[in-house]
Amino acid sequence: MATATQCPSPSAANATTADSNNGLLSATVIAGLKNLGTILTATISKTLIANSLKLTLHPDAIIAPVPEIYASNAASAKQSEYAVVTLYAVATKHGWDSVTLRQQLEGLSINAIAIDELTRVYEDNRKDLVLRQLQLGHSFPHITDVQWRIVCDVKSSTSDSSSGAPHFHINLGQYRQSSGERVSIVEFVCNAEELQSLINRLKDIERHCNQVAIT
Repeated sequence: MATATQCPSPSAANATTADSNNGLLSATVIAGLKNLGTILTATISKTLIANSLKLTLHPDAIIAPVPEIYASNAASAKQSEYAVVTLYAVATKHGWDSVTLRQQLEGLSINAIAIDELTRVYEDNRKDLVLRQLQLGHSFPHITDVQWRIVCDVKSSTSDSSSGAPHFHINLGQYRQSSGERVSIVEFVCNAEELQSLINRLKDIERHCNQVAIT
């Protein structure tokens, strides 16, 4: 006796693919991905994706800015840049191949040209992304404490060279919930000008996050 097999509709298949995200991509990230190829032109989107890859693979390097990315719509471009970096981090962490990545993006109704470029760049650089993920571990450190002290280079009886300028020794860390022990995560030294530049950048990040949150 023949049995009937019910095939899911394309819309149902897309819904299943989207559901498989399990909340891995936030609404902000999805909105940023949807800007690609729509609010941002295909050319700008391609440049942005390439720049986002550089930021993902070399977060500690000084990467030259690409002004044309932000010329027409800076807010959308920054949101999309954040979205692409997050997408590649999530995809790498969960071991997605290029087919899975494409299915996830199609389920979110991302622009087709953007999907092609995001998938191509991911496939071409997947090994490097995996190596970068292994260096970071499975999650970013959660910094909850800052310690600092001023270090001043003074002239001594054994040395005639001294700048006399103060430097700031900064230590970023966290407290373990289980033991209360403080663990150092990042430690660096900077002068007053570099410290002010860092503070200004953090304020820019805060302002951008606030703007994204209310849009």
